[in-house]
Amino acid sequence: MKPGFAALLLLLTAHPVGLEAQALPGCSEDLAAARARVEADYGGYRLEIVGRRKAAFERAFAGLAARARREGADCFDVLNAFAEWFGDPHLFIYQTVRLDSAESARRAATVRRVPLSEEAVRAYFTSAGKRLDPIEGIWYDRGLRLAVVPDSSAGRGHFMAVVLRPDTAAWRPGAVRGTIARRADGTYDVALSGPNYVRWRRHAHLHRDVLLRLDPGIWGKAFPVPAADSGALDPVDAHRPTLVVRDGAVVVSMPSHDPACKPVLDSLLSANAGLIRGARLLLVDLRGNEGGSSYTAAGLAPYVASREKRPGPVKRWHAVMLSSPDQIRYAKVAFGPDTSAFVRSLVARMEASPGGFVSLDTSSAGDDEPDIPAAEGPARVGVLIDGGTVSAAEVAVEFALRSTRATVFGEPTAGALDYEQVSIVPLDPRERRWFLGYPTITRDTTLPAGGIRGKGLQPDVRVKWASVADPIAYVVHALGR
Repeated sequence: MKPGFAALLLLLTAHPVGLEAQALPGCSEDLAAARARVEADYGGYRLEIVGRRKAAFERAFAGLAARARREGADCFDVLNAFAEWFGDPHLFIYQTVRLDSAESARRAATVRRVPLSEEAVRAYFTSAGKRLDPIEGIWYDRGLRLAVVPDSSAGRGHFMAVVLRPDTAAWRPGAVRGTIARRADGTYDVALSGPNYVRWRRHAHLHRDVLLRLDPGIWGKAFPVPAADSGALDPVDAHRPTLVVRDGAVVVSMPSHDPACKPVLDSLLSANAGLIRGARLLLVDLRGNEGGSSYTAAGLAPYVASREKRPGPVKRWHAVMLSSPDQIRYAKVAFGPDTSAFVRSLVARMEASPGGFVSLDTSSAGDDEPDIPAAEGPARVGVLIDGGTVSAAEVAVEFALRSTRATVFGEPTAGALDYEQVSIVPLDPRERRWFLGYPTITRDTTLPAGGIRGKGLQPDVRVKWASVADPIAYVVHALGR
């Protein structure tokens, strides 16, 4: 799971950051600090960066260190490239910026303005048709509504996000809220201004034609939307689950396992319980799901469960934690009160084994899969996945792959279950801008043997979604056969 409110609250509680003026580290210092944190805290470094992979890492790091030393090097790009080298979705750089009111006012005065109306951009998008880049369109994020259009001043593959409806009085329609550049791999580099003109950098991925993952953050696409994707997203908050009926199938779409989405999903399932029980098919769309808490989808699990079980897609694990000062701080707050027997035992064993792996009692930590009885309902369940299906959503995919009732369609998932449960720590005690998100729990010290990092969970039926005009219709047809 990438950082949500709970993770950031834990960060600020465990690592208070002063606001007093002090010299901030340079890019070379930040890169060195990021490496030190990874070496101390990340189980994947200890287990997997050995032999030839260690030599490859050292070569990559030397190149990044040279970039960091160059005058004017953008430290986000350097730090982000460092984190991405490991190929673990749970290892990432998080940026936070504080501005005083004077600096916010100065930035507000320099904001670029482009007079655009929604009517005008809709006409442009309609006339351009298939010539549009997938990022072009009208996007929303709760109260914010943006038009993403080409930025002619920056050249081909560059776009700007222009405010159509602001989410705060500090912004006005026509203001350029962000700039976007398309990468060669089809993902996007985004520079985005927050409500108080703080500037963030994001590496964004597009899923399902209508979902833009900013990590953290999700934008939903309002226009143009292919007919096959109409109604797939909540029209106000793209994180929220939706439930629709298509071709006799109940389709539950879950872009997020954020715990805040659980009451919404539970309400949808309760209000439509009769419909679900009487449906011919149930489809669960997890494409682009950002993860969160596996408990979020607990209400859906009985409709996916079966009385008999298929063999699991991965072996049974013996979870451990790498002992470090950061990890010990995390253990004291992440598994319940520090007065509990489990937390006291775990912390004592970690303190006694600095730099070593300590066994995690998975039954106490909630890692064991509960025995979920199958509910009355559709005899066939289809689960749609892709490379953006990550973390807690992959737990749901594991569950579906064990069910004789379910068939999983699509592309391999992100592969983020070998190292789980994110903590966020500052790179340096003096640093107020850059933080490292890393997974705290290692599923087994035998990794990478038997792991899924870099491979993901494999679907029952492999489908390249880009070649399918209507994924929902495709799965309905396949299950109908």
